Amino acid sequence: MNRLLLVTAASLAAMATSMTAAEAQTNLVFAYWGDPAELPPFEEIVSTYKAEHPDIDITVQHAPWSGYFTRLDTQLAARAGPDVFFITNVPSYAARGQLEALDQWIADSGFPIDLYNQEGLKSHSYEGQLYSIPRDSAPIALYYNSDAFDEAGIDYPDESWDWNALREAALQLTQRDGGRIARYGLVMESNDWPIWVRQNGGSDFDDSFAPTEYLLGEPEAVEAIQFIGDLINEDQVMPSFQESAQSGGTTQLFVSGQAAMAITNAARLGTFAEAPFEWAVAPLPTGPDGTRVNRIGGAGFGMNAFSQNKEAAWDFLSYLAGEEGQVIFASAKAAAVPAMTGSETVREAFTAPFAEVFVAESEHGVSLPQFDGYVDVTNLYIQPALDLVWSGEATAEEALTAIAGDVNARLAQ
Repeated sequence: MNRLLLVTAASLAAMATSMTAAEAQTNLVFAYWGDPAELPPFEEIVSTYKAEHPDIDITVQHAPWSGYFTRLDTQLAARAGPDVFFITNVPSYAARGQLEALDQWIADSGFPIDLYNQEGLKSHSYEGQLYSIPRDSAPIALYYNSDAFDEAGIDYPDESWDWNALREAALQLTQRDGGRIARYGLVMESNDWPIWVRQNGGSDFDDSFAPTEYLLGEPEAVEAIQFIGDLINEDQVMPSFQESAQSGGTTQLFVSGQAAMAITNAARLGTFAEAPFEWAVAPLPTGPDGTRVNRIGGAGFGMNAFSQNKEAAWDFLSYLAGEEGQVIFASAKAAAVPAMTGSETVREAFTAPFAEVFVAESEHGVSLPQFDGYVDVTNLYIQPALDLVWSGEATAEEALTAIAGDVNARLAQ
């Protein structure tokens, strides 16, 4: 055989091998949201997994929170979208048949779901089945600008603080320049209001997962919502949530020194590390009677029910949500408070600044509403009513009692 034929044969063999490898490779799409400081652990997990699984290629779809669900909802409505994705409001997606039930996958693979905080799993379930595995516990805490407290001569917040102590400090820390507020005393996330309701002994529904009655019109809930509304409108120590969003959100307002205190989660630790002032983290203030409540059951990872590569998707999801992934998230600069609390390895990996505060707060976590139709009820009735309170156009009692009939009728459907 001449040399030309040998070279051609060798080239064809190489091409065939390359084509076989390409054909054998499985392509997965993984979607998630997050601020820039939150992205490194996601990137590390994808990189590490791909290195250990050369037959799997993973395409990443990242979007900020504000646009993430618009794209995801459109994709899933077309029975397409990412194979594995970061998800919240699980029952809504599960009820539409867009999430794969994970119980059988967990049982067949021996995934250690028993190591997870069981209360936190409730919001990731629907009708008795688990549809996502939580990344974190997601408790919130009180970040404070130590320099601002020192300048104002105020003692730092501690576990003894309640709503009144928070309000008094916010009043003293707010800086006014004529009719303009140069620095707010406090800023918080717009979706954390249910925690305040619970701290005051109230609730939004009679059952977080199978509600039959709306309760935000009850006195305890009304009082809690009015307290937040008064911080915005009467005391003017906190920006409205619309103003906060227009100014870059809780993160930007705190790190820029435009807010002296911020109530938010552990994911902000990385971003706040760049702040040009000294700061620290304290427990969330208690309700008026000393009730300490926080949230649990953060966002999780689910599998697309329409995925064409479910075996590979589950393998990646189980790595993402398993001990390896939990360790990476727990040890990241923008740390996530571990959801796999039964793993000593994971607990030891969570060495973020003020880790003890967030771990302690997670022990007071309760599951907030997650049911099919919750998003619709919120968008159609509850959020518009709350917006009236936040804008000062109505009292909490007026706004929240006015929608009771509509919400209860919707729950009865």
